[in-house]
Amino acid sequence: MAEWITALCSLFALLAASWAAWTASRVHRIESNRDRTAEENRLRSHASTVTAWSAVHLDTDGNASAYGVVLNNGSTKPIFDVVIDAQDLRGKLRTLNLQLLPPGQYFVEAFKDRTGWALPEHANALVGFTRPITRKPEWCVTYLEFRDAQNETWCRSNTGFLDRVQLQEAV
Repeated sequence: MAEWITALCSLFALLAASWAAWTASRVHRIESNRDRTAEENRLRSHASTVTAWSAVHLDTDGNASAYGVVLNNGSTKPIFDVVIDAQDLRGKLRTLNLQLLPPGQYFVEAFKDRTGWALPEHANALVGFTRPITRKPEWCVTYLEFRDAQNETWCRSNTGFLDRVQLQEAV
Protein backbone atom coordinates (compact mmCIF):
# COMPACT_ATOMS: atom_id res chain seq x y z
CA MET A 1 0.00 0.00 0.00
CA ALA A 2 2.82 2.40 0.82
CA GLU A 3 4.24 1.78 -2.64
CA TRP A 4 0.94 2.84 -4.23
CA ILE A 5 0.83 6.03 -2.19
CA THR A 6 4.44 6.78 -3.15
CA ALA A 7 3.65 6.11 -6.82
CA LEU A 8 0.56 8.38 -6.72
CA CYS A 9 2.52 11.14 -4.99
CA SER A 10 5.24 10.81 -7.64
CA LEU A 11 2.63 10.97 -10.40
CA PHE A 12 1.03 14.09 -8.88
CA ALA A 13 4.48 15.64 -8.47
CA LEU A 14 5.22 14.90 -12.14
CA LEU A 15 1.90 16.43 -13.20
CA ALA A 16 2.50 19.50 -11.03
CA ALA A 17 6.02 19.91 -12.45
CA SER A 18 4.68 19.55 -16.01
CA TRP A 19 1.98 22.13 -15.33
CA ALA A 20 4.56 24.50 -13.79
CA ALA A 21 6.85 24.08 -16.84
CA TRP A 22 3.95 24.73 -19.24
CA THR A 23 2.91 27.82 -17.24
CA ALA A 24 6.49 29.12 -17.12
CA SER A 25 6.82 28.62 -20.88
CA ARG A 26 3.58 30.49 -21.49
CA VAL A 27 4.60 33.37 -19.19
CA HIS A 28 8.00 33.54 -20.93
CA ARG A 29 6.31 33.73 -24.34
CA ILE A 30 3.96 36.50 -23.13
CA GLU A 31 6.84 38.48 -21.60
CA SER A 32 8.98 38.03 -24.72
CA ASN A 33 6.15 39.34 -26.89
CA ARG A 34 5.69 42.26 -24.50
CA ASP A 35 9.43 43.04 -24.67
CA ARG A 36 9.38 42.91 -28.50
CA THR A 37 6.38 45.25 -28.59
CA ALA A 38 8.05 47.65 -26.14
CA GLU A 39 11.24 47.67 -28.23
CA GLU A 40 9.29 48.30 -31.44
CA ASN A 41 7.40 51.15 -29.74
CA ARG A 42 10.70 52.60 -28.50
CA LEU A 43 12.14 52.46 -32.01
CA ARG A 44 8.96 53.98 -33.50
CA SER A 45 8.75 56.80 -30.94
CA HIS A 46 11.09 59.07 -32.91
CA ALA A 47 9.96 57.98 -36.37
CA SER A 48 6.26 58.39 -35.64
CA THR A 49 6.71 62.15 -35.21
CA VAL A 50 8.00 62.60 -38.79
CA THR A 51 5.35 63.46 -41.38
CA ALA A 52 5.01 65.33 -44.68
CA TRP A 53 2.09 66.75 -46.64
CA SER A 54 1.41 68.96 -49.61
CA ALA A 55 0.67 72.57 -48.81
CA VAL A 56 0.16 76.01 -50.24
CA HIS A 57 1.85 79.04 -48.71
CA LEU A 58 -0.45 82.03 -48.42
CA ASP A 59 0.78 85.60 -48.07
CA THR A 60 -0.63 87.96 -45.46
CA ASP A 61 -3.54 88.84 -47.80
CA GLY A 62 -4.49 85.16 -48.14
CA ASN A 63 -3.24 84.83 -51.75
CA ALA A 64 -1.38 81.69 -52.80
CA SER A 65 2.29 82.60 -53.14
CA ALA A 66 3.92 79.15 -53.35
CA TYR A 67 3.11 75.47 -53.53
CA GLY A 68 5.24 72.81 -51.89
CA VAL A 69 5.39 70.39 -49.01
CA VAL A 70 5.48 70.77 -45.26
CA LEU A 71 7.99 68.54 -43.48
CA ASN A 72 7.37 67.99 -39.80
CA ASN A 73 10.03 66.50 -37.54
CA GLY A 74 8.22 66.60 -34.21
CA SER A 75 10.99 64.93 -32.23
CA THR A 76 13.93 66.52 -30.47
CA LYS A 77 16.47 64.82 -32.76
CA PRO A 78 17.33 65.36 -36.43
CA ILE A 79 16.53 62.89 -39.20
CA PHE A 80 18.86 62.01 -42.05
CA ASP A 81 18.79 60.90 -45.71
CA VAL A 82 15.29 62.23 -46.28
CA VAL A 83 13.63 61.29 -49.58
CA ILE A 84 10.20 62.64 -50.47
CA ASP A 85 8.25 61.83 -53.61
CA ALA A 86 5.42 64.27 -54.24
CA GLN A 87 3.12 64.84 -57.18
CA ASP A 88 2.73 68.44 -58.26
CA LEU A 89 -0.45 70.17 -59.43
CA ARG A 90 -0.12 68.55 -62.86
CA GLY A 91 0.40 65.09 -61.37
CA LYS A 92 4.12 65.08 -62.23
CA LEU A 93 6.26 63.23 -59.70
CA ARG A 94 9.00 65.28 -58.02
CA THR A 95 11.66 63.88 -55.70
CA LEU A 96 13.15 65.92 -52.87
CA ASN A 97 16.38 64.72 -51.23
CA LEU A 98 17.67 66.22 -47.99
CA GLN A 99 20.75 65.09 -46.15
CA LEU A 100 19.45 66.33 -42.80
CA LEU A 101 16.27 67.77 -41.32
CA PRO A 102 16.50 69.30 -37.83
CA PRO A 103 13.56 69.17 -35.42
CA GLY A 104 10.72 71.50 -36.32
CA GLN A 105 8.30 72.19 -39.14
CA TYR A 106 9.55 73.35 -42.54
CA PHE A 107 8.02 74.46 -45.82
CA VAL A 108 9.81 73.51 -49.04
CA GLU A 109 8.64 75.35 -52.14
CA ALA A 110 8.35 73.45 -55.41
CA PHE A 111 9.72 75.55 -58.27
CA LYS A 112 7.02 76.27 -60.86
CA ASP A 113 9.16 76.19 -63.98
CA ARG A 114 11.50 73.33 -62.99
CA THR A 115 11.32 70.00 -61.27
CA GLY A 116 13.52 71.19 -58.40
CA TRP A 117 12.84 72.43 -54.92
CA ALA A 118 13.83 75.46 -52.86
CA LEU A 119 15.67 75.08 -49.58
CA PRO A 120 13.53 74.24 -46.52
CA GLU A 121 12.35 77.27 -44.56
CA HIS A 122 11.36 76.95 -40.93
CA ALA A 123 7.61 77.55 -40.57
CA ASN A 124 8.21 80.27 -37.96
CA ALA A 125 10.33 82.25 -40.45
CA LEU A 126 7.59 82.43 -43.10
CA VAL A 127 5.54 85.58 -43.61
CA GLY A 128 1.94 84.49 -43.98
CA PHE A 129 0.87 80.93 -43.29
CA THR A 130 0.65 77.51 -44.90
CA ARG A 131 -2.48 75.54 -45.53
CA PRO A 132 -2.53 71.79 -46.25
CA ILE A 133 -3.81 70.71 -49.64
CA THR A 134 -6.47 68.15 -48.79
CA ARG A 135 -8.88 68.05 -51.74
CA LYS A 136 -6.57 67.61 -54.72
CA PRO A 137 -5.55 63.97 -55.06
CA GLU A 138 -3.13 64.86 -57.87
CA TRP A 139 -1.05 67.02 -55.48
CA CYS A 140 0.13 64.82 -52.64
CA VAL A 141 3.14 63.31 -50.93
CA THR A 142 3.31 59.75 -52.23
CA TYR A 143 6.38 58.53 -50.34
CA LEU A 144 8.58 59.62 -47.42
CA GLU A 145 11.75 57.81 -46.35
CA PHE A 146 14.30 58.81 -43.71
CA ARG A 147 16.86 57.50 -41.25
CA ASP A 148 16.35 58.38 -37.59
CA ALA A 149 18.91 59.15 -34.89
CA GLN A 150 18.94 55.47 -33.89
CA ASN A 151 20.10 54.58 -37.42
CA GLU A 152 16.82 52.90 -38.34
CA THR A 153 15.36 53.62 -41.78
CA TRP A 154 11.62 54.26 -42.04
CA CYS A 155 9.12 54.99 -44.79
CA ARG A 156 5.57 56.25 -45.14
CA SER A 157 3.48 55.69 -48.23
CA ASN A 158 0.58 57.88 -49.30
CA THR A 159 -1.61 55.89 -46.92
CA GLY A 160 0.35 57.33 -43.98
CA PHE A 161 1.39 54.00 -42.49
CA LEU A 162 4.86 53.96 -40.96
CA ASP A 163 7.04 50.94 -41.81
CA ARG A 164 10.61 50.10 -40.95
CA VAL A 165 12.75 49.54 -44.05
CA GLN A 166 14.70 46.32 -43.93
CA LEU A 167 18.01 47.13 -45.59
CA GLN A 168 19.59 44.29 -47.53
CA GLU A 169 23.12 43.28 -46.69
CA ALA A 170 25.76 43.80 -49.38
CA VAL A 171 26.87 40.52 -50.94
